[in-house]
Amino acid sequence: MTQPSHEYLEALYEMAEEGIPTQQARLAEWLDVSPASVSEAVKRLGRHGLVETGGDRRLRFTAEGKRVAEALVRRHRLAERFLVEVIGLPWHLAHEEATAWGPAISERVEGRLVEMLRDPATCVHGNPIPGSSHAVDQSDLRPLHEVPAGTRARLERLTEDLELELDVMRFFEESGLMPGAGIRVLSVAPDGTMTLEVAGEKVGLGSHLADNLWVRVGA
Repeated sequence: MTQPSHEYLEALYEMAEEGIPTQQARLAEWLDVSPASVSEAVKRLGRHGLVETGGDRRLRFTAEGKRVAEALVRRHRLAERFLVEVIGLPWHLAHEEATAWGPAISERVEGRLVEMLRDPATCVHGNPIPGSSHAVDQSDLRPLHEVPAGTRARLERLTEDLELELDVMRFFEESGLMPGAGIRVLSVAPDGTMTLEVAGEKVGLGSHLADNLWVRVGA
């Protein structure tokens, strides 16, 4: 498979993870590419026996497609951990660099990464690593925009689509809004804009970002 095919498989996996309908139009929006590009990519993936289209026009993995997609996502998220924790790459650059490096990781290198990193449960953005033996239960997480003023919470994960926006990720890193950060919601404006306290500092956050941060209330 080509690099673009890898990108489409990872995107479909991430969309399903977020509960987004895996239709071609939504896939084009997710990747910010043309519908024609998606159509051609889907045909290619279909010829390889990796995806199929259901009666509801949603794209679904075949058994082999799911195996390949999980391997790609696993290696990408392990790569993020390695780049940040071992190489010391700034957190906000992890996704971009892992996108370039992840597909080239072999099964042998993957095994070494798992051993070196002690089989982490999540990537540096809090998203689960498929196949980890330390899987964590995230069923009690809530999107930050649902949390009322006066509530304390701990940031646990950021949705994958945020990772595509480098300026946003840099803002989060500079503001301390990374998994594990303690948050107190100070106020919520009528338009959904939130004022937070993070590590003793006030941070303003628009609703379009707050609904992509998932927290554990009371933690």
